[in-house]
Amino acid sequence: MITTLDNFDAGLTWWCKKNWAKDFLNEEYAAIYAARAEGITIEWWEATVGRLGQWRAYRGPTTPNTKAEIRARGLERLAQIGSEFKRLSGCAPAEPSIASFSWEQVAPLFELARQIKQSPVFCSKMCHFVFPKLFIPMDNQASAVFEYEFYWRGMRDEWSRFLPKHEAKNRLADAMKPAEPHPLYPFESKILELCHIGYEHR
Repeated sequence: MITTLDNFDAGLTWWCKKNWAKDFLNEEYAAIYAARAEGITIEWWEATVGRLGQWRAYRGPTTPNTKAEIRARGLERLAQIGSEFKRLSGCAPAEPSIASFSWEQVAPLFELARQIKQSPVFCSKMCHFVFPKLFIPMDNQASAVFEYEFYWRGMRDEWSRFLPKHEAKNRLADAMKPAEPHPLYPFESKILELCHIGYEHR
């Protein structure tokens, strides 16, 4: 099992030792949701390309690996990404979450990300910027990287079996103080991400 309180606590400790965002990206998520407020627009994509660069989502020797290439390939698919955003948004009464969707429902959006760059890191982060609660970001430094469908399905199943959800949420909210969590802070995906980090680094 990856999703345990022990792994969660280990992930919190590792994150803090790395001196990553002390508010666990709470302010960043406020910006992500603000950029998405009008839907999937050109302005959203411009902001997202910049954020993908900041999150090191497309660096490395495998092309496309420049901001210009990612920007252009995303613009070619922006209308399709917007359609998937509307479809998935319409399938849930609240912000789409990993708890309430199947892989078959989310796979078309992930496939569009793969058409921009075939990298689990890139695709997971790009989709995370569309729906922060629905996709768990992968990172070469923080966690192991492997086939994302297998990972997503497994972590969704683990989330459904993870009973101390409220305990983990409270611990994370306490850790990000004095920041107050954004109303749509992605506790689901962040807890799963931290559990994975703890599993890898304990």
